Amino acid sequence: MSSSSASTNYPPLEVDKHVKYFMGHCSVLPHFYGSQDTNRMTILYFIISGLDVLGKVDLALNDERKKEIIEWVYSNQIGPDQNESNLEKCGFRGGNFIGLPIGCYECCHEHPLSENQIRYDVGHIAMTYTALAILRILGDDFSRVNKKSIIGALKYLQDKNGCFKATCFGSETDIRFTFCACAISAFLNDWSGVNKELAFEYIKSSRGYDYCFSHGPGLESHGGSTYCAIAALDLMGYLDKLDHQEEMKEWLLKRQLSGFQGRPQKDADTCYSFWVGGTLQTLDCLQYVDEVQTKLFTLSCQTEYGGISKVKDTYPDVLHTYMSLAGLSMLGFEGLNKVFPSLNITERAAKGLECFDSRQ
Repeated sequence: MSSSSASTNYPPLEVDKHVKYFMGHCSVLPHFYGSQDTNRMTILYFIISGLDVLGKVDLALNDERKKEIIEWVYSNQIGPDQNESNLEKCGFRGGNFIGLPIGCYECCHEHPLSENQIRYDVGHIAMTYTALAILRILGDDFSRVNKKSIIGALKYLQDKNGCFKATCFGSETDIRFTFCACAISAFLNDWSGVNKELAFEYIKSSRGYDYCFSHGPGLESHGGSTYCAIAALDLMGYLDKLDHQEEMKEWLLKRQLSGFQGRPQKDADTCYSFWVGGTLQTLDCLQYVDEVQTKLFTLSCQTEYGGISKVKDTYPDVLHTYMSLAGLSMLGFEGLNKVFPSLNITERAAKGLECFDSRQ
């Protein structure tokens, strides 16, 4: 990293404003999140994990509020039926189903679903990942997580080519969901739902001529999909099996402008300080980044009312706010909790997980 970082006069990180920004979204979502109603679990993950990186979870959330959030997360868990004939549907959904009362964790009991409705009530692999991350950050012991059914669902969600789909209804299949499957397995410390060799072959097939990774075979390499590939391999313990790592590191380091871009010929975007920076950290070469320029770019994208936008002078959102903070954390920004990049949670939250403790 740049040797002049310690002497650089950085703009302040507006911690209090960012806490208020996250907490405002925890109560009422602005209207432009309306299209994300099925992704409320992921939105909540950005909020809770963002507070954790800031070191403000306990300050912002009292025990009662933490309990409410944990109960809401569990209200979106889909467990097995009596005969365990629906394992492919198990996991967590992204929010309360078919218009049931939002924020009421007892709603599924107060408004029982009909058989026809239940057919379409299925878990989503990304929501399962973010649900487990939220529970872990808030100190839940996973005692109510139906681990057996979630691992069983992963077996149904892995295709013959090794990739994972998001839901059992034949939705998108790409490397993002392969990462989610690996993260879920790491959280639960159970890899019996993932065929690692098949997953490894799929990840390799998604590699481009530049030795980085795309969402699938034959597509353009991208910083986000490269993160998913490297994080998945790291969690599986397969990273050492990957060749041409020096060429991959070179491609990633060339993504730095002031901040990082996601692919060549694109503008810098604050979220790639994590997607690219986290990948470089996992590959043990983050020290070659221009730390000063990355920090200055991210801090310049803070808004006066809290939150961090993708570029300067635009509206913030919870994704870019969280990813920016995670990126600053990995660069050692003072006062932030360090992030464990392969699970995208803080090291504090990751302690006790075998995938983290085994490398300490």
